[in-house]
Amino acid sequence: MQPSEVSGIQYLVPSNPSPYSPHFSMNQSNKPALDSNQFLNPLYNFYIPPQIHDISPHSSCISSNSTSDEADEQQLSLIIERKQRRMISNRESARRSRMRKQRHLDELWAQVVWLRNENHQLIDKLNHVSESHDRVLQENTQLKEEASELRQMLFGMRLGHPNSTSVNLDDVALEHGLS
Repeated sequence: MQPSEVSGIQYLVPSNPSPYSPHFSMNQSNKPALDSNQFLNPLYNFYIPPQIHDISPHSSCISSNSTSDEADEQQLSLIIERKQRRMISNRESARRSRMRKQRHLDELWAQVVWLRNENHQLIDKLNHVSESHDRVLQENTQLKEEASELRQMLFGMRLGHPNSTSVNLDDVALEHGLS
């Protein structure tokens, strides 16, 4: 049965409701007493109150259920809406994170390229300085050999001219082709 099909429900309400269960009664001393008939007669427990009330589909009980259902639906729709907003927010956050990561990666690659270029330039400078150093070492070795030869020649000239204390170095240089 659908709620829209309900035209009315009838139920019974006692005219003088007792605070005690229908299985209890009051004796003459106003003390509650247990009715022993309840155990002997199985139909005794089915208590039918004397008054009848009519419930229509627009009564407060059903409308409170429908209001409760509407509140539940609203709460459910709010939860779904929050989940959707959170999902959209998470997607946007993830997109921004990927963009930051990509930007950082691009910056790192630019730095790698710059450092490689700088490294090549430094290697070229090092090679140039190393070549210059080798030339200077060769030149230095050659000059040391020439200086040694000149000392030997000078020493030989002094020995060859025992009377002369001064030797003309220009003449020695011309003899050996050093000018």
